[in-house]
Amino acid sequence: MAEDQGLWKQLTDVALGRYFLLIAWAGLYLALGNAEMARASERREGEYKRAAKAAELRSLRYQVNPHFLFNTLNSLSALVMVGRSEQAERMIQTISTFYRHSLAGDPTADVRLADEIALQRHYLEIEAVRFPERLVCEFDVPEALESACVPGMILQPLVENSIKYGVSASTRPVTIRIAAQEAGGRLVLTVADDGPGKGSASGSTGIGLENVRSRLAARFGDEARVESGPLPAGGYATVLTIPLVRSVCEQREA
Repeated sequence: MAEDQGLWKQLTDVALGRYFLLIAWAGLYLALGNAEMARASERREGEYKRAAKAAELRSLRYQVNPHFLFNTLNSLSALVMVGRSEQAERMIQTISTFYRHSLAGDPTADVRLADEIALQRHYLEIEAVRFPERLVCEFDVPEALESACVPGMILQPLVENSIKYGVSASTRPVTIRIAAQEAGGRLVLTVADDGPGKGSASGSTGIGLENVRSRLAARFGDEARVESGPLPAGGYATVLTIPLVRSVCEQREA
């Protein structure tokens, strides 16, 4: 009888041991499965966020082109109306070069600072046809920063504001200055003019500073800063401070 009880006890211990081992394996399996599901959910959430961010960047970037086209067509129309056909033809050729340059590549991708500056040179060449005696341009971009990555056409609305509220609003020559510098491991971009000292006004049809702020916030979050206002000595300036990114970024054809 005692032997039977001992045998039953051994069998019970073995069964319980295997039962608990089975439960442990099942728990481990469920834990690993849940962890994998959580990782998959995080990956999907990350993909959705990246897709939403790309869509926002693309939408904001596409706002720039129609705005620029509206301004340049107005300028072209003014030249035609006053019979300046030669200047109008030169402007058409420069517009073509500008759009070939600006529409190349992914609108959400960063570009080299050198390419962004080249794009603004094209734009200012277009406006120089309209303001041959009033528009003066200065560029101060160190060669060491030309490979830095910036959002494409991020300077465009700022330069347009300087044209509209600086050059166009003055009867004297106005200098537009575009500069870049490194400060504390960050890239500082400045667009300034010595015009009347006004930025974009309410009721403007331009996208202006709001587009720039939104694009930088979407791209860099709290790491980007935009400061804008009149200068003490006269004129107006906007300063963009963004992370200095030196990774490989898109290079556009000239």
